[in-house]
Parts: sequence; C-alpha cells; structure tokens
Amino acid sequence: MSRSTHHDLLFEALADGHRRRLCAYLADRDGTVELADVCATLCERSQCSRRTLEIELHHVHLPLLADAGIIDYARGADRIEPAGNLPVAKTILETTAEATCT
Repeated sequence: MSRSTHHDLLFEALADGHRRRLCAYLADRDGTVELADVCATLCERSQCSRRTLEIELHHVHLPLLADAGIIDYARGADRIEPAGNLPVAKTILETTAEATCT
C-alpha cells in the first residue's frame, strides 16, 4: 500500500463522528473493549437508535476502521481490539481538536 493510500484510509476513517468517538473511546482504554459497551457509549452521544448504530458499526464503521489499521475485529465478534494505527488516529484527533480551539 502506498503512503498516500495509507493516509487516505486514515483520514476517511476519521471523517465520521461515530468513528472518531469510537477511536477516542478505544484510545482511553487498555486493550480489548466489548462492542456492547462501545454501542452504549456512542448511543449516549448520538440521536440514532442502538439497533441502527449496531447495524452501522458492523456494516460500515468497523470494517473501515479495520481497513485503516486502527482496530482489529472479526465479523460477528463482540469485541474490538486496538491495532497499530490507533496511536496515529489519536494524534490526528488531538491535533485537530487543538487546532479548532485556537
């Protein structure tokens, strides 16, 4: 994978609010998290139903985050693990948050 493609995948993965919140949630924890806990946390900050969010996570958000190397998960699994690009995603999120606050 070219460096440009790698960066494109990272930024595409971070372009959605649900995915950014999921990355922040995972970055604040050590290791594997339960998908049910992620859904509960994201639903608190979202206006969509839990069922809608679960469907979106399984079919859209989790595969995209996995393709970007931010998370590891197996389809149908109830757990999400951090992957090698999570620290990069966290740095991007922190940097953009700081930039919008100044």
